[in-house]
Amino acid sequence: MSDAKLTSSLPKGDANGLGPIVTDLVTNPHELHVVLAIVDCKKITTDSDTGEVVPTVRIRRIEALLNDDLTKARRLMERALEKRTGKTVLPLTLEDELREAFVKPDEDATE
Repeated sequence: MSDAKLTSSLPKGDANGLGPIVTDLVTNPHELHVVLAIVDCKKITTDSDTGEVVPTVRIRRIEALLNDDLTKARRLMERALEKRTGKTVLPLTLEDELREAFVKPDEDATE
């Protein structure tokens, strides 16, 4: 089982920490942002014809990361990707995407 779906709603109130990036999302919709989320399974759907089981992931809490934490967060994501894929060298397109998401333009790209 490798497929999962994501609910279309975000948590309400204090559990939704995307407020600090809302303006950026509107003014720069294609800019990447890094968030940290806590998730669980809202429901499980089973296809009665194929037996395929698909969990629907619910975001319980989400926070936009601070720029000061991006270097550490990038390394954590790289470690998780390496463990999951078994590849220690990531494809160039993924490296570029990680760099864009985790290093802001005013920071040194070599971090």
